[in-house]
Amino acid sequence: MTPDGLACTHIAAFGNKSWPAADFANYLDDPTIKICGDDVCFVVFRLVGPEAEILTLATHPDVQGKGRATAMMQNALAALKSTNVEDVFLDVAEDNAPARALYARCGFTQFTTRSNYYANGASAICMKIVLSAASFPNSPS
Repeated sequence: MTPDGLACTHIAAFGNKSWPAADFANYLDDPTIKICGDDVCFVVFRLVGPEAEILTLATHPDVQGKGRATAMMQNALAALKSTNVEDVFLDVAEDNAPARALYARCGFTQFTTRSNYYANGASAICMKIVLSAASFPNSPS
């Protein structure tokens, strides 16, 4: 992964709401940030103790709709679990049906809503998944 590659995908996915390469360069050097995936499909987590928060997830439009984000997210969650992260949180716009479906496929559930959270007036759906060993009693640690 490179800052320029990540920024290119983020621009393609988010347009004028995207993050610059300099931000990704900082994140790649930040020990409290974990980026999983590759330049065309990735997720950025902020790590805080036994919790992680998804800051952004982007898939380049050229590779969307092929299951790539689902596989990447499942691998990322497994990697977080192996480092003792127990809970992962995110906010997703209520009008972003594809992202909400992705998160639901990966096991995230809604726990609250933040009304009128985004600049366009959309509410944020707050979701989480529990990764602790107690949640997966039949899986190896």
